[in-house]
Amino acid sequence: MTVIFKRYQIEFRAIEHNDIEQLRQWRNRDDIRLMMVDQSEISVEQQLAWFERLPTQTNRYHFALWFRDQLIGYANASLDEPDSASTGLYIGHEKYRGSMLAICVGVGLSEWCFEQLPITRISAQVAPHNQAALRFNESLGYRMVEQNESWVFLSKTQQDFEQARERLYPLLSRFV
Repeated sequence: MTVIFKRYQIEFRAIEHNDIEQLRQWRNRDDIRLMMVDQSEISVEQQLAWFERLPTQTNRYHFALWFRDQLIGYANASLDEPDSASTGLYIGHEKYRGSMLAICVGVGLSEWCFEQLPITRISAQVAPHNQAALRFNESLGYRMVEQNESWVFLSKTQQDFEQARERLYPLLSRFV
């Protein structure tokens, strides 16, 4: 169990072999899978191959999310351009879906990205029918950059994020 960083009671841990089957099962649920860029179901073999490639990936960071000693989800950050990262996350644990923990993860991941990566902005993409994710990302400071039939492309600067975090602090303070 290697904790890479901890924010708002969420531990962002290195993904371990014991995590991958639960992450795969959550990732394959329709309510999560159909919101992904790659909407295909992931086989046990594909998940294992992905896990085995993790140590060789540069500029890609993958985290198992833990809260109160329970695996609750997954997050990632990727350096896609010289000054920009993209992020993604899902809360798979049924007890915590739709809870404040997603905000804690989103804020914690954004803080880490702006502190640890050489970036000036973070981007995300969301399916246009996923109104909950659009509202979630807006609460984290993202602004719409572009939209097509398949995706809404979002971006935020550190200043956008810091202003959003300030508005969220009354909620986040319960987790400090």
